[in-house]
Amino acid sequence: MLQGKIPGVSVTSTSGVSGTGTNIVIRGYSSINGSNQPLFVVDGVPFNSNTNQRGGFTQGGQSSSSRFLDLDPNSIESVTVLKGLAATVTYGDQGRNGVILVTTKSGSKKARKAEFQVTQSVFTNTAHLPRYQNDYVGGYQQNLGYFFSNWGPTIEEALIYRSQNTNAALTNHPYAFLSNAALRAGQADYVKSVSPYKIAVFPNNVNDFFRQGNIFNTSVNASGGGDNVSYNISAGYLDEQGYIPNNGLKKLNLGLGLNAKLSNKLSVTTSFSYSNTDQYSPPLSGGGGNNAYDFPSVLANVMYTPRQVDLMGWPYEDPTTKNSVYFRSGNDIPNPRWILENYKTTGVVNRIFSATSFNYQLSKDLTLLYKVGLDTYSESQEFKFNKGGVSFVNGYYNTWDIQNTIWDNTVILGYSKVLSKKLNLNARLGGNMRNDSYRNVFVSSQNQLARDLFRHNNFIDNVASDGIQEETRMGIFGEVTVDYSNYLFLNLAGRNDWTSTVEKENRRILYPSASLSFVPTSAFPGLSSDFLNFLKIRAGVGTSAGFPRPYQTRNILDQSARAWLLPSGAAVQSHAVNNSLGNPNLRPELHTEYEFGIETKLLKGLLGLDLTVYRRDTRDLITSAPLDFATGYSATTINIGKIRNEGVEIALTGTPISRPNFQWNVTLNYTRNAPIVLDLGGTLKEVQVSGFGGALGNYAIVGKPFNMIKGIGYRRNAEGTVLVDGGGYLVSTPGAIELGDPNPAFQTSLINGFTFKGFTFDFMLSYRHGGALYSSTAGALMGRGLTLDTGKELYDRAQTFIFPGVLQSDGTPNNKQITASDVGFNNLYFFGDEGRMYDGTTIRLQEVSIGYAIPKKLVEKTPFKAISLSISGNNLWYKALYLPPGLNLDTDNLGLGVGNGLGFELLTGPSARRVGGTLKLTF
Repeated sequence: MLQGKIPGVSVTSTSGVSGTGTNIVIRGYSSINGSNQPLFVVDGVPFNSNTNQRGGFTQGGQSSSSRFLDLDPNSIESVTVLKGLAATVTYGDQGRNGVILVTTKSGSKKARKAEFQVTQSVFTNTAHLPRYQNDYVGGYQQNLGYFFSNWGPTIEEALIYRSQNTNAALTNHPYAFLSNAALRAGQADYVKSVSPYKIAVFPNNVNDFFRQGNIFNTSVNASGGGDNVSYNISAGYLDEQGYIPNNGLKKLNLGLGLNAKLSNKLSVTTSFSYSNTDQYSPPLSGGGGNNAYDFPSVLANVMYTPRQVDLMGWPYEDPTTKNSVYFRSGNDIPNPRWILENYKTTGVVNRIFSATSFNYQLSKDLTLLYKVGLDTYSESQEFKFNKGGVSFVNGYYNTWDIQNTIWDNTVILGYSKVLSKKLNLNARLGGNMRNDSYRNVFVSSQNQLARDLFRHNNFIDNVASDGIQEETRMGIFGEVTVDYSNYLFLNLAGRNDWTSTVEKENRRILYPSASLSFVPTSAFPGLSSDFLNFLKIRAGVGTSAGFPRPYQTRNILDQSARAWLLPSGAAVQSHAVNNSLGNPNLRPELHTEYEFGIETKLLKGLLGLDLTVYRRDTRDLITSAPLDFATGYSATTINIGKIRNEGVEIALTGTPISRPNFQWNVTLNYTRNAPIVLDLGGTLKEVQVSGFGGALGNYAIVGKPFNMIKGIGYRRNAEGTVLVDGGGYLVSTPGAIELGDPNPAFQTSLINGFTFKGFTFDFMLSYRHGGALYSSTAGALMGRGLTLDTGKELYDRAQTFIFPGVLQSDGTPNNKQITASDVGFNNLYFFGDEGRMYDGTTIRLQEVSIGYAIPKKLVEKTPFKAISLSISGNNLWYKALYLPPGLNLDTDNLGLGVGNGLGFELLTGPSARRVGGTLKLTF
C-alpha cells in the first residue's frame, strides 16, 4: 500500500513467502540498537506492529509475521504518514521514527448513507525464480559426481571421457551409494526399479518445487445512520496460499464502528475490531549456500540443486524409518521435500483492538476530549520438527506463547478562538498514559517418541522459561497554532515524558518543536497568476527521545532450576549474576530534526511540487559495549556517539491532459537519504549493528555511512591490484574490511493514472540507484555453476582462467592458470565475502491496474447501486542492472529480517509476483 507512494518511506519484505515480516523505515535509520520502525496509530490509538522474531535470522525468526498484518486493508478509510519530528512530537518517544495514521471505516466520522458492499478478490501468487542452464550437470573440475556443486561435464562429455568419470554415476542411481547401510537397504527396491539407470538433466527440478498459490479475499461492509447516529460493520476473510506448499495465511477480521451524538454537547466515537490470523510455513532461516546457518530452512538448499537431480521425482524418505533421504552419499543434506512434509512452523494470533473517544463541548471555544484504547493479542508460535532429519535428528518441538497488551489513555483540552478579523488561535493541552505489558512462555523439547505427535510430553527432554516485561509512559503535551490572515501559520508544540525504563533522575525529558509556514500567494494577491497558483514555504525544528528497553539499568540475577543433575537424578539449582552489567546512568537517545519545504501549484493546478530537505541528528546513542572479562561482566549498555541523516524528498505531480472524458495524472516521487556516523564516543571507532557476530555484518563506523557492510575481502597491494598466491588463487584478507554502503544513493517512483469515461489505468515504475547488496543466492548459484550465466552459451568451462592481478610472492603479473570450478567455487563466491557483493541498482514495474465502473444508467436497472471490476498486478517485473541476468534476483529482499540490518539477501526465499482481479458490488 505504501511502497513507492510516499517519498522518504522505505518498505522492504523479508521474502515473498506468505506471512513473513516487513521492514518499514521513514527517513533512514536513527538508532543502532533501538527500534527504527514507525508508530502505527489506528483511529487515534497506538497499534502494536512488532515482529516477534525468535532467535533472529539464523534461528528460524524469518518465518515470523509483522503484527500490522492483523489490520484489514478492506476496512481502511485513509492512511496518513507523518515523517518529521515537528509533526510527531505530541506522540512522544514512540513517534520518533515517524507515525502512520490509519483511519478505519469503523472509526471514521464521515456521514454515511445506508449501503451494503461486497468485495471479492482472487489473485495468483508466483515466485520470481532464476533461469537455469541445462548443459552441465553436477560434479567438480569437469568430473561427474553427486556433489552440491554443478561444475561437472555435459552428459555427452561424460560419455566420451569415461576415464574422467569413473564413479559409475552415469549408470547408477545415487541412492545406490548411500554410506548408511540401513538407508541404502531401504532404497534398494527403488534403485532396482530404475535400473539400468541412465543419467539425465531435469530442467524443471527447481521450478517444480514451487507452485502457483491462490489468494481469495472476501469482505463485506454495511454502513448507515441518521442525523445523530451512524454505524459501520465490516467482515473480511483472507485465504492465501504461498508459492511453496504448506505455506499460507488465513485471516478473519471483524469490525464495528459507532458514531453517536448523545446531546448537543456530548458525542462519542467508538471502533472495535477482532482479528484471527493463522500463518503457517515450513521453517525459514538464513543460508549461505551450504545448508542453513544454524537452523533448518526449507529454501536453504533448493535453489542450487544440481541439474541431474530429480528433486520432485526421487523418493525423499526411508520407507521404514521415515528419515530424510537425498542424493549425497553421506546423506548430509536435508531433502527439501522431506522438510515440507515433516517440519512446520505456525503462528496463531487472536487480537482485540478498541478505540473510544468522548468529545464534550464545554463552551463555544472549549472542548474536552478523552480517548481510551485497548490493544491486546495472544500469539502462539510453534516449531514442529519430526525426528529423522539431518539436523534435530531426534525431533524438536518448541512453543512460544505471547500475551501483549497496551492500555492508552489520553485527555485533551482544546481551545479555538477567532481573536480578530485576521488572527485565529487553536490550542491543545493534553496528558497521556500508556502501559505496555508483555508476557511469554517458551518451552523447547527434544528427543521425540512418536512421530507426528507434537505434545511436550511426547519428548524426553524439556526446557522451559517464561518472562514478564512491563513499561509505563506518562506525558504532558501542548500545542498552539496561530493563523494570521490565512497566510502565516506558527505552530509551537512540546511534550514532557516520564518513563519507567531508566532510573528516576533520567526519567523526565522535555522535547519541544516549532514550525512556521508562509503562503506568499495569499499574503500578496498580485503574486498569484495563471502560472503561479499557490506557493507555501515552511520550516520547522522538532525533537524527540528514544528510551531504552526495560531492565538495562540494573544487574540481573539469573536462575536455573536444573543447572545440572546429580548421579541420583536430583536437579541442582543455581543462581548467577548475569554477564551484562547494568548501567544506572543510562539516558534516552535524543533526536533533533531541522526541516525546510516548499509547496507550489502551477499552470492552473496542472503542475504541483512538494520539496522537503531535512537533517536529523541522534546523539547519546544506546548501544552495547564489550567489557574486559576481568570485570566479571562481558558487556554493558551505554550512551555513545551521534548519527546524522540528511535527505531530500520531492513529490512532483502533474496533469498533462485534462479533458471531460479523459485525464492523465502523473506523480514523480524522489527520495535521497544519506546517513553518516559522526561519533561513537571516546576511542570506539566501530560497532556491529547486525550480522553474524563475526566478521560479516552491518557496522556503524565513524565517518562512514551507517550500516556499512564489512566482511572478508581480497588482499590488494598499494596500487589496489589484487594479490594472487602461487596456485593462482586470490588471497583473502586476514580480517573484515569495508565491502560497501548498502544505502541507495536515491530512489524514485513514477506513478501514472489514466481515466477514460468509466475506465481507469494505473501503473507505477520504481527505480533504486546504488546500494551495495550481499547475496547468498548469487554466491551459491554462480559459485556452483547453475544459472544461464555459467552455461555453454556464455561460459566455456573447458578453458582456463588467469586472474588479473600480481603474484603475492614477487609482485609480478599473475600467470597462473586455474579451472572454471576454481574460479567460481574456490575464489569468487565461496571462502570469502567480497565476491558476493553487487551494486543493487534496480528498475521495477511495481504495480499495474485496470479498472472499470459500470455506468450508473446501466446499474440502475439492476439491484445494485454500483458495480466495479479491476485487474491488477504487483511486482510484475524487475531488472537488477548489475547482477548476472540469469539470477533474476530481487534486490528488495531483506535477509536479516525485521530490524536494523540492511543490504543482505540470505536465501530466505525469492520475491513474489501477484496478479488477479477484484469485483466490488454496492447495494
